[in-house]
Amino acid sequence: MKILLIAFMSANLFSQSMDVKVQNIEIIGHKEGSSLLDFIPSVVKLQGQELQKQRETSLGDTLSSQAGVSSTQFGPSASRPVIRGLDGARIRVLQNSLGTLDASTQSVDHAVSVDTLTLDSIEIVRGPMSLLYGSSAVGGVVNLVTNRIHHEYEAGLHSQILTQGESVNNGISSGMAFDYGSNKWMFHIDGSTRNLQNQDVPKNKELENSFNKQDSLAGGVSRVFDRGSLGVSYNVFETNYGTVAEEDVTIDLKQNRYELHGEYRPYGSMFSKIRLRSAYSDYVHQELEGDEVGTEFKNKGDETRLEFLNTSNNRSGVSGLQAKSTNFKASGDEAFLPESDNQDFALFTYQEFIKDKNTFSFGLRVENSKIEKKESVTFGDGQDKEFNQYSSSLGYLYKLDKKSSVSTSFSYTQRAPNFQELFSNGAHVATGSFEVGDDSLDKENAYALEVSYKRQTKANTFTVSVYSQLFKNFIFLSPTGNTDAGSGFDIFNYESVDARFYGFDLENKNLLTRYNSGDLNLTTRLDYVVAKNTDSGNYLPRISPARFTLALEYLKDSWTTDIEIKHALRQNNSAPNESETDSYTLTDIGYSYNIFQETYGVNIFARVKNIFDVEARNHVSVIKDIAPLAGRNFLLGAQVQF
Repeated sequence: MKILLIAFMSANLFSQSMDVKVQNIEIIGHKEGSSLLDFIPSVVKLQGQELQKQRETSLGDTLSSQAGVSSTQFGPSASRPVIRGLDGARIRVLQNSLGTLDASTQSVDHAVSVDTLTLDSIEIVRGPMSLLYGSSAVGGVVNLVTNRIHHEYEAGLHSQILTQGESVNNGISSGMAFDYGSNKWMFHIDGSTRNLQNQDVPKNKELENSFNKQDSLAGGVSRVFDRGSLGVSYNVFETNYGTVAEEDVTIDLKQNRYELHGEYRPYGSMFSKIRLRSAYSDYVHQELEGDEVGTEFKNKGDETRLEFLNTSNNRSGVSGLQAKSTNFKASGDEAFLPESDNQDFALFTYQEFIKDKNTFSFGLRVENSKIEKKESVTFGDGQDKEFNQYSSSLGYLYKLDKKSSVSTSFSYTQRAPNFQELFSNGAHVATGSFEVGDDSLDKENAYALEVSYKRQTKANTFTVSVYSQLFKNFIFLSPTGNTDAGSGFDIFNYESVDARFYGFDLENKNLLTRYNSGDLNLTTRLDYVVAKNTDSGNYLPRISPARFTLALEYLKDSWTTDIEIKHALRQNNSAPNESETDSYTLTDIGYSYNIFQETYGVNIFARVKNIFDVEARNHVSVIKDIAPLAGRNFLLGAQVQF
C-alpha cells in the first residue's frame, strides 16, 4: 500500500496537464474568468460532462467522488454531502445561493428537495464559509446552480433534452430545459422525471424498498435591462421513495419553491453590483406505513439576501444582510421533534486586497438566532432560546509565479445549537435511536486553519490543502448505554465536548501525453480526515476512511473514453459501539460520442459502474450493515442540444 501511495503522489507531482480555468464561482462572487490561483478558499465547480459522468439520484452520492467529500448514503434516494468529516447542520446546502428550506438536515432518510438532472452546475467550498452563509456553513457549502432566472440576455431558442436508462434499478430518467429570449425578456422552463425500481446490490441481491419515483417542473421569466435584471421562478418537486431501513415505509415528499432575483449595476458608485435574492418554500413530506400516514413533516419558510459587491483594481468583496425564517412541524407516530419557529438575521462582509503578488482577505459576520419551541402535549411547555454569534476570518495568498500560488486562512466561527439538538425527545426510527436534546447547550466555537498550494499550467491543475479544525462545545449524539423501554432503541443524548478534525485533500489533472492525434489525461484525487473527541480521546463516529481515485481519459476527435478506479481504505479508527468497515475498490468505465453541427449537438454516452460487482459499504452511512453500495450498473443515455 505504501508503494502504491508513493506512486500515486509521484504521478501528481511530475506530470504535465490541461489548460483549465475555473469559471465564475457564484457563491463567492469573483469576477468572470478568475483563475484557480486567485481563490483563497478551496473551491470546486462541477459542470458539463464531468457533472454528467458523476450524476446520481441523490446529491450526496453525486458529489462523493470529489476530494474531501463523502455521502451520508441512506440508500440511493436520500443522502447529503459530508465535507471533511462534517455533515448535517454544519454543511450548508444552497440552491442559487439560498437555503433549500427542506427537512434534509433533520434526518438522514430525508432527501434534499432537488433533482440533480435539472442542475446546471454544482459549486463546492471546502472549509468554513460561515462568514457569507451562516453558522451552519462551518464545515463548507454546496451551491446548486440552476438557470431558471437569467441575468444576461440571449436571443432565440436554446434547448436541451436528456434521457438515460440504467440496469441496476431498471430505471429511466429524463430531463429537458428550454430558454427563449426576445426583446430583452428571457423565458425558461425545465422538467425531469425518474422511475427507478429497487436497486441491485452485489451477490445477486436486491435492496428492498429502495425504489424512487420523482418529478420536477419549473418555470422562470426575467427582464434584462442595460444595467441589471429582475426575474422570478417557480419550481414544484415531488418524489416518493422507500426508506430502506423500514421495508414497509415510504416517503411522499412535495416542495413548492418560489425565487426572486434582482441585480443592479449602478453607474459611478462604490459598488459594482447590488444583488437581491429571495426564496419562499412550502415543504411537506409524509412517512407512509402502507397506505396510512404515520408521520408528517412540514417546513414553511423564506430566506432573503441583499448583497453589495465592490470591485476595483486592487480590492473586491461583498457585504450585505441575510434574513431567514422557518416554521417546522412534525406530527404523528415518529415525531421526535417539536413544532418550532426559527429566525436568523445577520450582517456580513468579506473583502480581498491585492498588492503585487500578495492577496489579503478578511471577513466579519454578526448573526442573531431565535428559536421558539411551541407548547404541546408531547414536548411540554413552550420555550424561547436566543443566541448572538460572531465569526471572523483572515486569509493570505502569495503568487509564487504566474503558474502557482500558496495560501493560508484562519477562521473563528460560532454556531448556535439548532432546535433538534435542543429539543429532541423521541424514537428516531431511521437511525434506530431514541434521541434526547438538551436545552442548556451553549454555542459551538470552531477554530480552523488551512494551508493550500495550487499550480496551474497549460497541461496541469494541481491543488492540495492541509487543514485542522478545533471545536469547543462540539455538539454530537452520545450513547448513554441505556435502552428506551417503549421503542426498544438505545438512548442517545445530545452533548457537547471538545473535538479536533484534521486532514488533507489533493486533486490533480494532467495531460500525460498526446497519442495518435488524441489526448491522454490523468486525474488523481486523495483525501484523509481524522476526527477525535479530545475530552475522551475516542474517535468520532461515521468518519470517512482515506480514499484515492485514479482516472484515465482519452479524447480523440468526437470520442471520449475513460476508466476510473476508486479505492477506500479500511476504516479502523472507529468510535465506541461502532464497527470497523472493510476496504473496497470500485471501477467504472465510460464512453461518449459527440456530434456537433452548426445548429445542434448530440452527445451519446455509455457507462459501466462498479464493473466487477464489488460489495462495498460506506462507513459514513448509519445503515451500512444493511445497505451496501450499488452493484454493477450499465448506463446508456443521450443528450441533445439545439
